[in-house]
Amino acid sequence: MQASSLTTTRVAHVALRHAFCRFNSRCHMQRCVLSHLSHRFKSTLASEAARAEATTDVEGADEFEGVEPRRLVEADWAVRAQQLMPRSTVEKPFQLAPLSLGLQDAIAQCEVQVSNSAGRAFNKRSFMSDEDVDKWLEKFEVPEEQLAKCSTPEEVQEMRRRYARQLRLECSVYEMAMDKYSSSHEKVRQLGRTTETNAAKDLIRKWMPVAKAYIESEQKKIKAGKHSTDSNIYGPALTILKADVLAATGMNIMLNTCLMEPGGPKFIKLALAMGKAVQEEIIARKEESAKRNNGKMDKFGLKLIEDVKLESLKNRIREYIDNVGGWDKRLQLKVGAAVVDCIQRTCYVPNRSGEVLTPELCAAKGLPTPEPAFVHNYVFDRNRRAGVIQIHQRMAETVLATNPDANVLPWTARYLPMLVPPRPWTGIVNGGYLKLRTKVMRQRDSAWQMDCVQRGDLDGILKALNLMAEVPWVINKEVLNVVLQIWEDGGNFGDLPTRTDVPLPDLNSPEFVNDPALYYKNVRKIEQLNREFHSLRCDTLYKLQVAEEFKDEPELYFPYNMDFRGRVYPIPPNLNHLGSDLSRSLLIFRDRKPLGEHGLRWMKIHLANVFGVDKCSFDERVVFADANLDKAVASARDPLGEGDSAWWKGADYPFLALGVCFELKRAIESPDPTKYMSNIPIHQDGSCNGLQHYAALGRDDRGGTGQSGTRCRLRCARREGRQLDAGKRFRHT
Repeated sequence: MQASSLTTTRVAHVALRHAFCRFNSRCHMQRCVLSHLSHRFKSTLASEAARAEATTDVEGADEFEGVEPRRLVEADWAVRAQQLMPRSTVEKPFQLAPLSLGLQDAIAQCEVQVSNSAGRAFNKRSFMSDEDVDKWLEKFEVPEEQLAKCSTPEEVQEMRRRYARQLRLECSVYEMAMDKYSSSHEKVRQLGRTTETNAAKDLIRKWMPVAKAYIESEQKKIKAGKHSTDSNIYGPALTILKADVLAATGMNIMLNTCLMEPGGPKFIKLALAMGKAVQEEIIARKEESAKRNNGKMDKFGLKLIEDVKLESLKNRIREYIDNVGGWDKRLQLKVGAAVVDCIQRTCYVPNRSGEVLTPELCAAKGLPTPEPAFVHNYVFDRNRRAGVIQIHQRMAETVLATNPDANVLPWTARYLPMLVPPRPWTGIVNGGYLKLRTKVMRQRDSAWQMDCVQRGDLDGILKALNLMAEVPWVINKEVLNVVLQIWEDGGNFGDLPTRTDVPLPDLNSPEFVNDPALYYKNVRKIEQLNREFHSLRCDTLYKLQVAEEFKDEPELYFPYNMDFRGRVYPIPPNLNHLGSDLSRSLLIFRDRKPLGEHGLRWMKIHLANVFGVDKCSFDERVVFADANLDKAVASARDPLGEGDSAWWKGADYPFLALGVCFELKRAIESPDPTKYMSNIPIHQDGSCNGLQHYAALGRDDRGGTGQSGTRCRLRCARREGRQLDAGKRFRHT
């Protein structure tokens, strides 16, 4: 009887395994079909938008001619930076309008005060008092080579001010997020427009008290010795930072990461990112404590263990603080997972009245149990089950509301463009940002790779990275204004995704009446498409926020590092000159240089390249640009117009093409184009450079010619090779 049962069990296991394989195969086929249909659907959307735009009444387009496009609300992480210490000036409190005023007058006065407050905040970001500059630059020496560029005391102080602002941006990332946002929320509430507050900031403000209280209770349990096996590992690290810092760090990282990933980030990826963020925050607090106590870091640890009773826990806390720069991945994962768990347990979806209630409070009031804002689900990836953290759909829709002026994401952007030249690389971890820790090579916590880098001769590589980091950039305001106008009109052009979701089909439609399976298949496809659009909107908003925030800066810099292959990348991940068409178009050089005899020709070649005319000779590309010169000028005069003014929209890289049109118009209209001072980047085609290297290494004349390798360079390479061979033969003889 037992043998029969065992045989039956084995047969059942085999049947389940075969069914599971068939299910995975079917899922893979459906994913391929959905991906294909998704691309077709996006193309259909683009073509329909183009047809709708072509049929728009021309008089309607003229209605907005000459109107300055509305700007995005300034990035909130920069606003919060102004409220941080060290600071000697305090913003005037918001005042209620007198009751004697009429309703309209009161609203108008409140609106003026809100706009003036935003203007003051913007001015404060570009200006710091001399007292604040001295506080931020305490124990920090501005490089002598930068001060040597200044010729007057005013220029020296301005240089010091820029370094102080850079330090504030780097060191105050999560402190900015700790602000309860009560001031701005109260101002908008007085206007009776609470729906126009920053949705993400409002969520954090409501989540913060409960999350802070829960983390404080966990910290007390850990200090009292009430811990499990896992908390014995992450517990000491969790007690180092204050509860509000951990809560702000956790909520911001979870919001940012979950919104950027269409299906939610994998739990391990999110936990590692969270653990690294906690580690970096401890490093920053440790350095700040050493700065206040004249290099004595022991006071930081002594203050933390004052109320800890267990001697073993005290020793672990000291160990974690002393070795905070060398945490392994296991510890990062445990600490990050603990913070993620705390945020999951305390963040819930607001009810219809906008209140965030805990399950205990709802049970006491007899209300339905609230839904968690972040849910831990499972997905199958390559036949393996993986845990993911997904944000509630209503939360995502709330944060990414239609009005971008009111709903700016709470980005705690740690790696941003720099206001001052980056620190020169002198080692594998000494370079880039002034305070933030970065590595010269991107790697996945591989000790072997870092050991190889340390043993290698990096002098030439570091010199190249430092030279690139010295190039100053600025934001292209002309292109930015056009991009913002298109974005506010609904997007759905170029790299700008549509601002609205694709509607779901109607179940009662004739095509689905007899085939419900087809209906649900289309629903899944459209839901996936909307998730992709959702992620693209987050990325686009981030880029526009950074560009809007830095657009009035006189110069920007990008620190660089490289991957294991030696490919160089800017460290700021989103807005950089190696990104998409949108990212590249928003950045131009700070320094202008005369075009000279060949500069205008290269500008025309660049214009042809961005239109996809890049498979012909340079002369043919110049002919293409000359034939469309009138259209390029018309595009520059009225980028949002119709007819020839919309010519730039047909380019493969439309925003880059628009930037060239602006510059080309000014160059050809100048008295002498050869003397025109230009700062537009001209992109060179670097495709197939691997084959070019192979041709040069093998001194392959024919291969080099086929891959645009000049004969001069090949002859030089051959000559150097012959000289090297001759030298070897001479030494042997």
